[in-house]
Amino acid sequence: MARPRALAAGLLLTAALGVGSAGAASLGLVVGINDYAAYPEYRDGMPFGVAYDLMGARNDAERIAEAMRDTGIDLPDRRLLLDGQATEAAFLAAWSAMLDEAQPGDTLIVTFAGHGAQETEASPPFDEADGRDEIIMFHDFDPQRPGTGRLTDDELRVLLEGASDYNVVWVMDACHSGGLTRSAARTLSRFGGLFEGLPDPALSDVPLDLGDGAADDESLPHVTQILATASEDLLVDEIEIAGEMHGALSWYFAAALSGSADADGDGTITRRELSTFLDTRVFARMNQSQQPRVLPRGDGRPVLAALSGASARPVRPQTTFDLPVTVLGADPPGLPDTGIRRVSLGAVLSFEEERPGRWIVRNQTGDRITVLDATGNPEARAAALPDTAAPFFARQSALDALKGLLSDTLPPAVLTARHGNGLMRIGERVAFDYTLPSTSLPYLTLFNIASNGALQALYPSRDDGFVRADGFSTVFEVTPPTGVDQLFAVACPVPPLDLRDHLKRNDGRTVTPALVETIVGRGCQVGTAGLYTDN
Repeated sequence: MARPRALAAGLLLTAALGVGSAGAASLGLVVGINDYAAYPEYRDGMPFGVAYDLMGARNDAERIAEAMRDTGIDLPDRRLLLDGQATEAAFLAAWSAMLDEAQPGDTLIVTFAGHGAQETEASPPFDEADGRDEIIMFHDFDPQRPGTGRLTDDELRVLLEGASDYNVVWVMDACHSGGLTRSAARTLSRFGGLFEGLPDPALSDVPLDLGDGAADDESLPHVTQILATASEDLLVDEIEIAGEMHGALSWYFAAALSGSADADGDGTITRRELSTFLDTRVFARMNQSQQPRVLPRGDGRPVLAALSGASARPVRPQTTFDLPVTVLGADPPGLPDTGIRRVSLGAVLSFEEERPGRWIVRNQTGDRITVLDATGNPEARAAALPDTAAPFFARQSALDALKGLLSDTLPPAVLTARHGNGLMRIGERVAFDYTLPSTSLPYLTLFNIASNGALQALYPSRDDGFVRADGFSTVFEVTPPTGVDQLFAVACPVPPLDLRDHLKRNDGRTVTPALVETIVGRGCQVGTAGLYTDN
């Protein structure tokens, strides 16, 4: 798309955050649409891959609204548009009224959670490399009447250009791409479809030189944008967080509003702080299938005020919830009677019976973790396949706990796979690069939680794990079991002897909660990266 780069890549969550002059106000406009006039509600057994009403967009809007109000952002009920209230006309009227109320230098925070789509370009500027405009879809969207209940990226650009007196926060938790490179999750995506466009003569003055492949756009200096994904080849899936369906970026954007992104505690959130916070949280939560991006690229510019007391009032902090589970076919052995909740959408773990005694196990983003084989097949034992569901629940509990240890007040421990997120085969060599978060956290411990739930100690084996400022790289060979492995880097101020002793004693055994206890309270930062393998 041709708008500032933000409107160009993945209308999932686009944000523009600004800190105005002393005394400037912050005003909010929040939209969340589950209920679409044109789409049916999802029912058990209905096919995936088509558009339905959503389940998490309204939750996103309500969570963000709560965060705004808790932190002093002006959000009256008339600017909280949910479901049937959220028509195109109602949104434009609320936007216009907000501009009338605001003073130059104020910050305007606009968030949209709902369906996005694409339509063929039908009016200038013809600046899309793929010939398609991106659109956001309101409650009254009508696929039989082009132009009804939707705004294109070009029209959104015009709105932003008309708000140059303000710092704009523009949040879009929707998607527009028809490609889906990895996920096969049993959940709802926020892609509404591909439609024919309608010429719009009002856009004749929009610049013509900003197509899909444009570099970071500086033509809207009052706007900072946060993309849900840097790629137009991925859908945005709804997932379950804290017992509700949500968009991951909306969930963490609300946390950022509440002060969690203010890493240095100085009362302001910079683009770099916001980018780092959202990157690490969303990337980990979505198993590397979604990574947001700040545009212009993350720098030191203050973009949001961390209002007094915000960091002390987290919004609806997650507590213990029964794990959502889907079972297709017969129950696998070892499926617990308590601590789980059977669902048809948004499961953290899915067990799909492939044949008697054998189940394919998937995570919440649809990745095949591995296979549960209870047939007694010698080949399955040789491949280290679990014969009971118990290790998968131990593994999931450990992953959730470890990802929860990511510190808001420490710089990130970044673990990057040189091969990207592609599928690797047995015998292939994989390399990971580790970026030291800080010279005050020089001691690295690297371990893996394999697809079958087994702990694997990776580094260090002999020395104290001291890492120089230029980082660390490691190479190893893919071995069974294959599926989804999760590597963790733990950066500490001193060698974490308890953690390393635990890894040494439990190498090759199913992970337990005792692993997490060796890290809690030690002043360490945690980073993670996935490894996807197959035979």
